[in-house]
Amino acid sequence: MNIVICGINGAMGRVLEQEVQNYQNINLIGSLSPRRGNCGQDIKEQADVVIDFSNPANLDFLIGYAKKNKCALLICTTGYTERQKNRIAGAGRDIPVLLSSNTSLGINVFRKILKNISAELDGFDINIVESHHNRKKDSPSGTAKTLAEDIMKATGREHIETLAMRAGTIPGEHIVIFSGVDEILEIKHTAFSKKIFARGALDLALKLSTKPAGFYSTEDFF
Repeated sequence: MNIVICGINGAMGRVLEQEVQNYQNINLIGSLSPRRGNCGQDIKEQADVVIDFSNPANLDFLIGYAKKNKCALLICTTGYTERQKNRIAGAGRDIPVLLSSNTSLGINVFRKILKNISAELDGFDINIVESHHNRKKDSPSGTAKTLAEDIMKATGREHIETLAMRAGTIPGEHIVIFSGVDEILEIKHTAFSKKIFARGALDLALKLSTKPAGFYSTEDFF
């Protein structure tokens, strides 16, 4: 499988570039950085998947590039508006496209657990606490928003209180706290390295590359 990375100069892009070297069946054939004038003009081989860890401002370019080159698009950037999310979903009419707020295996199992237990604990107060490094721009994180959406769908609630902390070099930590009368249940996921997100993205890209055109969620692959 041939991949192209958008955002290769960012923190996650650099980790992804390193991790791809551990996959014998994945080739990195180039990178994209449209805001720096790199629009793929030097890429000679056919891409199978574009993996994006960049900025929401690149969305229109990415969709156009993927459609033009008839390749899949895996978007791992967060901070999109509802209008942009609808634009991503609409691209699924022409190409395989996946929007993932968190590519780690652990978080996606975490989501399954939440969906299974939230309705059972609907009488409890439910809160989310998330921590990330001090350079992360979006707050709360895309993952925290996704977890809140999962809980709201399971319980019918309109809001889940979320506390966000930005400090040091924390890769990522998410805690969901169910507080009842005389008892508390906490479910926690901690990322110790950005490598888990890079490996998760590469594994998702392998699966996405075999899919027909459509808008996919991370759940479709776990």
